[in-house]
Amino acid sequence: MEDRYKSDYKPYYSGSWALVVGINQYQHARPLSYARQDAEDVAAALSDLGFPQDGIQLITDADASKARIQQSYLDYIEVAGSPDDRIVVFFAGHGVTRPGHYGPVGYLVPVDGDPDEPASLIRLNDFTRDADLIPAKHMLFIFDACFSGLVLNDRRAAQPGAERFIWDMLRRMSRQAIAAGKGDQEVADGGGPDGKNSIFTGYLLEALSGKATPGGTLTANGVMQYVYERVGQDPRTTQTPNYGHIDGDGDLILSGPAGLTEPPQQGDVSISAAPKMPEPADPRPILEATPRFAESNGYGSPRDTGFGRNTYSSRLGTIDFSGLRRAAAEAKCWLALVVEPQGARAWTVDLTKQAARFSDYSPVGTDPFERFMPPRSVMTTIDSVILYDKLGYMWEYWARYVRIDKSGNIEFCDSYLSYFSYKGMQAFRYVQIIGMVWQFLFFAKLTLGDWGNQHPVRLLVNLVDTRDTILADFASQPGKDDKKWFEPGEPDPLDMGSSLLNLKCPDPNLQMQFEVVLGALTESSARQIVDDVARQLGLAYNHQSPPRCYNYGTEAFPWQQFFEVQSHFRP
Repeated sequence: MEDRYKSDYKPYYSGSWALVVGINQYQHARPLSYARQDAEDVAAALSDLGFPQDGIQLITDADASKARIQQSYLDYIEVAGSPDDRIVVFFAGHGVTRPGHYGPVGYLVPVDGDPDEPASLIRLNDFTRDADLIPAKHMLFIFDACFSGLVLNDRRAAQPGAERFIWDMLRRMSRQAIAAGKGDQEVADGGGPDGKNSIFTGYLLEALSGKATPGGTLTANGVMQYVYERVGQDPRTTQTPNYGHIDGDGDLILSGPAGLTEPPQQGDVSISAAPKMPEPADPRPILEATPRFAESNGYGSPRDTGFGRNTYSSRLGTIDFSGLRRAAAEAKCWLALVVEPQGARAWTVDLTKQAARFSDYSPVGTDPFERFMPPRSVMTTIDSVILYDKLGYMWEYWARYVRIDKSGNIEFCDSYLSYFSYKGMQAFRYVQIIGMVWQFLFFAKLTLGDWGNQHPVRLLVNLVDTRDTILADFASQPGKDDKKWFEPGEPDPLDMGSSLLNLKCPDPNLQMQFEVVLGALTESSARQIVDDVARQLGLAYNHQSPPRCYNYGTEAFPWQQFFEVQSHFRP
């Protein structure tokens, strides 16, 4: 091992290189908000640390194709041709997993990648395996993407010692990596300490700026330990970074004493020891994080067969209007909205007060988006308050419910106002869904109170069992040029069959995720979320037009129509 890892490497760097990628706007995946900014800021931080401008390759958005990223990386075989070079690879964007014989396989999603097509993605361990072809002695991989912790599954060497001298580290080969979360974790897009980056990259930039250099020397090990501790202990998130060595036992030095990137002037010069950075033999946290509320209640992957199904959603029912008499059955399709406080384990809801509050509840506020009316029946369990409405006095099925648990998680499900079936046609109500999302945001803000003023929450907008359903219930009021949207089957009911074929959703379920600071929620910021939900729903149902939940050619939401349906179909 000594021959392999400690060879004839020089105690300095002859070249410094960086490949930095950030993608916000994807061709086949939902957009991100902070990834491009993360990449730009990391590139600037590396420049401040002495990486030459012509050695930093920044690739963002439309330029970040699979071919471009892979070619740029493999170019280092020739470009970084000296064995005494150092290379940093940073990627901010989407990450996905696929099942494999030996566990999940992690992929990065380039701008032209389709999460459902593995051939269009970049396999995580392709980076680490192809590193064997690159002569540079030190390489550091930094991945700010969901499930990127799987890159550490490709380790080839025992963990290095905890204390070393820079001189020694510069003469040893290393391949190191840090990922924003464990191999089974999604990671936040946003939430950074200064509000400009993801929470992972925000702390990474702090480390690179000098906060991880208590002894004056900035090493990859020090950066990794700093980010690991800060993100892992931040109450706003439940993700825990993963880090360690993939190969070798050296340490990439980011900044240190003068002469780091040039040969020493004379003889062997003694260099002070790097600060001791404990690196656990097993990088998992001592306390394993429990599954988040959404995942443990069926809202993990929208491709799972049991998506959205839990103890309470199994009580939902629906009414079939196609026969001579109405008939009730267990619900197949419904809307499910989930608010999940980040770091919620540090906060507890007083369930007794919540139960008393909703026993006689009236909406607070005069704007229509503040007029959410929760279900009227109240029940409690040891860890939740559940508000529910039955379909009717003759059926035990629920039409909808709100569940608030003691950790501040809120689940709202509706199978009555958001969905209907008629003569074989299954449809989600567009206006009702958008109006309920809008109102639910402000209901959650009010319910979580002061706690929501400071901490972000994860909002999940889910439609369960959407395959072969259509969208109906468009805005019915005339809009621009006195035009209105036609409902499916209008103006010619005989044309329903052929026209609906192109408007049926091909996906088994739909899920949209957002990060929100409820205390900062305003009409304007809520409108941005609602507009995004409306747009994504339209795309899912092949509506190649502005959202049809707004009056034709306008951005006006038909609140009167929304409340009329709510009143008419109230169970």
